[in-house]
Amino acid sequence: MKIKGIILFLLSVLVFTVSSGQKANKKFQVSGKVTDTELKAIVGALVLVDGKNTGIATNDQGIYRLKVRPDADSITIVTFTNGISTVKINGRPSIDFILGRSSSSGQSTQATSGKDQQVDIGYGNVSRKNLLTPVSTIDGRNSKYASYKNIYEILKGTPGVVVNGNSIKIQGQSSINSGTEPLFVVDGMTVDNVEGISPSMVESISVLKGASTSIYGSRGANGVIIITLISGRGNEKQ
Repeated sequence: MKIKGIILFLLSVLVFTVSSGQKANKKFQVSGKVTDTELKAIVGALVLVDGKNTGIATNDQGIYRLKVRPDADSITIVTFTNGISTVKINGRPSIDFILGRSSSSGQSTQATSGKDQQVDIGYGNVSRKNLLTPVSTIDGRNSKYASYKNIYEILKGTPGVVVNGNSIKIQGQSSINSGTEPLFVVDGMTVDNVEGISPSMVESISVLKGASTSIYGSRGANGVIIITLISGRGNEKQ
């Protein structure tokens, strides 16, 4: 009887431990509203968890809802007109975001010059002034690049970019789990290298680092270089 009692006690402890572990790993719901500075709903904002795209976007009222793991660290909201914002979850079930400028400010979403220039971050265009960290953009149509042999020559001299032969390093970015090469995104698709791309094919190049790479998660730990090609024009520039 004594042995049977011990066995029953151990079984009860095991059941309790398993049950506690399941509860600890159970996802919980986080929801909130995303608005601009005038508290107007931002529709279609992308929702990321720990830098990974969840496939969830805000609805027509600016509301998002998703389930996250207990160990999830942060939620990032990405918009194409009001910038990017990241907030720690800290176990909270409700997190609201207020981003960027007013949607009624009347500013155009067309590409302009200077601080209002639109920057391609691979998931769409974001106003340069709304990005959390500086982004370098190169106009590939500039005639001075006509005699360049490759992408690496174009990137030489870009602020924060170190080019050594066919090796590129973006200053201020590092990852202990990988090399120093940045993530290359060409027309929305990640590629291993850009050696086969002729400068004559390039429309623009954007160099992302810091918080602006959060949409790419750990893949963007060494920075991101986004290349947009001249569509339907082969190797000819206008």
